[in-house]
Amino acid sequence: MPTIQLLTAATATNSAPSGATAGVETNGLKVGSENVPDEATLLVKSTAGSGVMTVTIRMWGYHATAAVWFPLGVGTDAAKGTINEGSALGETASNTIAHAERFLVPGHFSRLYAEITAIGGTATAISVYVTTEDVAAG
Repeated sequence: MPTIQLLTAATATNSAPSGATAGVETNGLKVGSENVPDEATLLVKSTAGSGVMTVTIRMWGYHATAAVWFPLGVGTDAAKGTINEGSALGETASNTIAHAERFLVPGHFSRLYAEITAIGGTATAISVYVTTEDVAAG
């Protein structure tokens, strides 16, 4: 299944995206010569850490024609695009964060970006992926 990795073991907050080259190209989600699908799954997992681990992630999409980054999703302006209905992700087991969420419209954007707006715990490290169904595999 086509998958792109937006963050690799990130341990701190990062800024909102700027410029046309931030984030990751969505082309990696294509199946063969098909377009990037309009539905995907967002995966968030901890790769290290201890204590009471939490992370808050805001998703962004870059539209090349408009030449602007858009927060992806609903919510108040300051929190628009924050996954998990605007709430921090907590541990799903001791020292583990694992979260999967339906992710719409990646095919409408040329790039995707995951912004960590808050991270807690001891040495918490977070990786973020977007994956789609491999329809060619049938």
